[in-house]
Amino acid sequence: MIRNNASQKIDNSTRNYIYTGYLTAIFGGILGLVIGWDLMKKKKTLYSGEKVYSYSLMDRQHGARILILAGICFILLLTLAIIALDA
Repeated sequence: MIRNNASQKIDNSTRNYIYTGYLTAIFGGILGLVIGWDLMKKKKTLYSGEKVYSYSLMDRQHGARILILAGICFILLLTLAIIALDA
């Protein structure tokens, strides 16, 4: 029963991490790139020595979307800033 509560806390913290990633990605923040990369690539080592992904497949897919969205928004905002400086 305690284990079930612990897994729910992990899901909630991961969900908040994903929400934060999307929000920072939309505003063109580099933090969105970092969160997306972390969700996609982070691995942990088990006691047996085997390396596995830290996040589920769905979370890693969110990480890929966050990374792409953050990259597009960053480039768009950078382009708009350059245009505004030229004007």
